[in-house]
Amino acid sequence: MKQGIKNLLGPKLLFGLAFGFTLLVTVALLMPITDGPKTAIPFADKIVHLIINAVLFMVWASYIFSRKTKVKKPPTLALLFGCIFIYGILIEVIQENLIPTRGADFFDVVANVCGLILGSFVVKMSKKFIY
Repeated sequence: MKQGIKNLLGPKLLFGLAFGFTLLVTVALLMPITDGPKTAIPFADKIVHLIINAVLFMVWASYIFSRKTKVKKPPTLALLFGCIFIYGILIEVIQENLIPTRGADFFDVVANVCGLILGSFVVKMSKKFIY
């Protein structure tokens, strides 16, 4: 009577969730920064990058493994990791070159990779619910 996420949420809904979250993240990371309130939490920006990338990995992995086609899990997870890693670098390059109030930060990329590692760990640990 076990039902995994793929049985509760269909592939179309998971695709919409993954695509919508990716679009939301893209818009948020490419918006110009205004002089808003400063946070007292150290490294808050890096924590946000870590969480965003972990969630991106988890929602896209959920979608990929919800489809009826058989995929080989390790190579697919490695490909997903690489795609989201490149996406993060592209966001940093765009921020540096096209958004005047933003800039690229090497430590944002480090936080992105840590988030991807966290996301892949969660996916592997919860495989009975996702696969």
